Amino acid sequence: MKELKQQIKNKAFYKVYLLTGDEDYLISQAKHLLKDAMVPEGDQMNFTLYENAKIDYQELAENASTFPFFNDKRVIILDRTGVMKNGKDDFLNILKNLPETTCVIICEPETDKRSKIYKWIKKEQCVREFLKKNQTEAVLMRWLASLLAKENKKIRQADARFFLERTGNDMYQISNEAGKLISYTGEREEITTEDIRNIVSGEVQNKIFELIAAIAEGNKKKATACYHDLLILREAPMRILFLIARQYRILLVIRSMREDHKSDEQIAQAAGIPRFSVGRNAAQANHYPLRDLEYALAECVKVEEEIKTGRLQDKMGIELLIVGLSERML
Repeated sequence: MKELKQQIKNKAFYKVYLLTGDEDYLISQAKHLLKDAMVPEGDQMNFTLYENAKIDYQELAENASTFPFFNDKRVIILDRTGVMKNGKDDFLNILKNLPETTCVIICEPETDKRSKIYKWIKKEQCVREFLKKNQTEAVLMRWLASLLAKENKKIRQADARFFLERTGNDMYQISNEAGKLISYTGEREEITTEDIRNIVSGEVQNKIFELIAAIAEGNKKKATACYHDLLILREAPMRILFLIARQYRILLVIRSMREDHKSDEQIAQAAGIPRFSVGRNAAQANHYPLRDLEYALAECVKVEEEIKTGRLQDKMGIELLIVGLSERML
């Protein structure tokens, strides 16, 4: 983030940015920082967003080659579109022939580092990787303290740890729940354990955990009910899919590393979770055979690709995934 902010300060932009990794919050922050630095707020003439959609490469090439209108830059954002997997030569040719006035920002949680597209962007343009494993408990506690300090709030270390136990390490969740605390405490400076107990629910994270537990029991009725609850909480279907896949990935890491007798510290770093979350997740991982965790993660990837290529509608596709995984556990 510091490097990106320096580029913005110097107005020295690359033509292509690939923002990747499993830390969705930081990817979103980086995406908006870059876009807002190049295109004024409300300027729709010089900004195009492709999101969770099948890409028409001829249309993309036309947009990319169009010069900006009364602005120095035209910005195109490709957010979770699968172009790094599906674009191949057509997409690479577009990137190689971009005019100096066009900037393409690609946001993908996972990329194949062996692909021609990735290697070209890495060599010629800009790749930035944002990983949850870098967000240690200490880093998250400092970040929480800084969020609160901006609003003249203070929190004790023990209370910050208690806060993170309820929210997990999802930075969206931390930011949202910190905002609730700030509003709840009003003019009062210090945030207390009681404030956290009253306000911070960690509802989304808990629902994902509950959903995965229901799948492990083969209880498809309960699992789909959890999914519908998440939709009611206004969670986007593709974000729900991301969180489900992330939870299975965490369980797979824990299960395999526990079998290799690794320490909780090593497991936490590899899984990208705080150390205090290892025990709770390990208990859930024990309900799954290793092969079922691998299968579930592969199914998540498959459904994501089918949604992005238009073969499945997002809400229905994720519900079918949940039902299918539940039935497998019976």
